[in-house]
Amino acid sequence: MTDSEHTKGGKAQQFTETESKAISELRAQLPDILVEASTASSKPISHTLWGVDLNPAPSANHDLRVDVILGKFLKARSNDVHLARSMLTNTLQWRAEYGADTILDEHFPEEVFGHVGMVYGRDTDGRPVTYNFYGGVDNKQVFGDLDRFLRWRVQLHERGMQQLDFVNVADMVQVHDYEGVGLLSYDKLARAASKATVQIMSDNYPETLATKIFANVPGWGETVFNIIGRWLSEDTKKKFVVVSKTSARGVLAQRIGGDVPEKFREHVAELDASKTEGEKEAAGGTATLSAPEPRPAHMDAAEDLPKPTEVVDAQTDIVAEPVPEPATITAAPEDIDPVDAPSDLATETAGMRLDDSTDPKEETLATQK
Repeated sequence: MTDSEHTKGGKAQQFTETESKAISELRAQLPDILVEASTASSKPISHTLWGVDLNPAPSANHDLRVDVILGKFLKARSNDVHLARSMLTNTLQWRAEYGADTILDEHFPEEVFGHVGMVYGRDTDGRPVTYNFYGGVDNKQVFGDLDRFLRWRVQLHERGMQQLDFVNVADMVQVHDYEGVGLLSYDKLARAASKATVQIMSDNYPETLATKIFANVPGWGETVFNIIGRWLSEDTKKKFVVVSKTSARGVLAQRIGGDVPEKFREHVAELDASKTEGEKEAAGGTATLSAPEPRPAHMDAAEDLPKPTEVVDAQTDIVAEPVPEPATITAAPEDIDPVDAPSDLATETAGMRLDDSTDPKEETLATQK
């Protein structure tokens, strides 16, 4: 029997034989995992994760949604059953002690967070889309109370998780809008909030991100992303799409369609109106939206950035001006420490893919103590 995909179940419920074997092994350990998490937790744990019962009655039909969730923990730990078990146990404990299962009932001031983020619509593959807006944010007001911000951020992600059925849709899309963001906006408060968010997401929401779109990225942002890319895995970088202001709306129209927040709708309407009747009929009565090809987030700064003498077509949205060498990028001393910058970037970007986490070897040592 080959390592091919199984064809039963929904679109999100397809596994290779290798994956199925690991899932079955981890699933057999669920009763022990629940006991272990309950013993370690200071509060009662839930046997339900994201609306799926992890401890069904023996007589119940095999719920493939459980397999999908277990598959996420396994993928986040390179299909290592022991490490995936540890991660799932820790997640169940964290959810109980953090109150993640009831966080949707909490209220946060609209005047502070109403313009910072939202879950809005779905992409062309039916995935829920989470938007984060960074322009015009009062960092002290939003990030000053770190615990409050983190609870709001977890609630936002849980809202997206509520829209996953783990049958055909098992991950989501994130859009980070950088319109109006300056180079020095990333101060100590924002940096602390970013690190803490990354830690929570990477530890407790494995493989819940399909694509992360960085929209309206300013000119200096591309170079920064290229530098950051040196500390990211290839799997992580494949999930990133970085586009500047001139093509952001077009890319969102192509990947998400017309169901976008109001600020992005004008370009969607323009693209739809530009289609001929023939194009609309060919698309089944609906115009197929297109957009300039986004610039990959993982282009190596030394090899792939435009050279000073290159002329780049404007439609590709690649800056044609000479790109400064990484060493020329500067910021206020309190924002970026030149000595600590590389390790700091590695830490901050480790969880940009939600399943990136601590070194499995370190986790193994921790569980043996």
